[in-house]
Amino acid sequence: MTGAMTLGLVLGICGSGLSHAVPADGVPTACPESGKAPGIGHDPLFTDTNVALFAGGNYAVDGASAEAEGLLAVKGNATFAKSGGGVFNVGRVGAGSGILPPSGSVMLAVGGDLAISQGTTVDVGHGLAQGPGYGGAVRVGGKIDEKGELRTNGGSRSSGTGAEDALSPYDTFGTTIADASASLGGLKATGTAVRAGNTVTFRSTSTAGDGSPQVFDIDAERLDGASSFVFQSVPDKSSVVVNVSGGHTVSISPTSVAFNGERADTYGSPGFGEAASRILYNFEETTAVALGGGGNFMGSLLAPRASADLTASTNGRVYFGGDIRTHGTGNESHNYPWTGSTVFDCKPAPAQPDRPGTTPPQPGTPQPTPSASRPGAPSGS
Repeated sequence: MTGAMTLGLVLGICGSGLSHAVPADGVPTACPESGKAPGIGHDPLFTDTNVALFAGGNYAVDGASAEAEGLLAVKGNATFAKSGGGVFNVGRVGAGSGILPPSGSVMLAVGGDLAISQGTTVDVGHGLAQGPGYGGAVRVGGKIDEKGELRTNGGSRSSGTGAEDALSPYDTFGTTIADASASLGGLKATGTAVRAGNTVTFRSTSTAGDGSPQVFDIDAERLDGASSFVFQSVPDKSSVVVNVSGGHTVSISPTSVAFNGERADTYGSPGFGEAASRILYNFEETTAVALGGGGNFMGSLLAPRASADLTASTNGRVYFGGDIRTHGTGNESHNYPWTGSTVFDCKPAPAQPDRPGTTPPQPGTPQPTPSASRPGAPSGS
């Protein structure tokens, strides 16, 4: 068995867009079809029970950050303290990929303590009222310090259960991302990475048409300070791995991303979803990553040893082994499963049964007021 085959079996490496099975009754599965990752919209479209955003340390929201789409899992403590108060959406967001956990399932899992400051509202699973579940559930291993407000929109909430129970079945996810990072780091490059000024151009030189991953190597010191990213000649159905080597800290303020000749980082781009779901940056040794400015970073972030400082919006999986701080102005984390691995791709299977108590909102329970321009959309976006 070749080294590449071994890595593929360990990580479940595949081309872009896994072909999800269709049940015998003809009803399509809940994940996006191959090559049809959605752009940014307001409605829930697909079901994903996998982790969208993971902090192996603590997770902190301040400034005017807006939302985190999908399942947010925090091994340490989670603190929500928006400057001047306001709403932070978790699970379902006002504008995102529409790929989110089933209504009523866990959308916020915290191994340590959860703290919400006065004036801040954490709105979990907003507007998910079609059943059989409602809103989004919250599990906390430690205590909940609710000086602000925690809205679950009919979803259950629990605390004091311990980290393992609160994070299950993803209580060992830190090990999962470390193993995956090491496996991806062993892949052989299939193209070139050239920096000129603030632009890095990744160009595939592979002639393989089998949908195998396109792999690019770049040193962390060379990537640091870049702002524009160009991906050229990436074969159809191939995912992209950017292996960032070395322990140098990386600070990026993204301003533009092009994918196979088309601008991909603007919300109106027809290739937005494809670029977000096919690209992954693997920071195997880096200990600190900062995404500055207010632009869109396109692609997943895998950094098992790093902490993150975010003011830009992210579009992809966000997996850090250390702390994550998000403190931009309206910046958002949009959930785009990475299609290059079955480990990080969309998982449509129903989540494990939630704790008892998942019931629809009771009469008289205060509920968020839907936006007039976007019926049912979270009010914080």
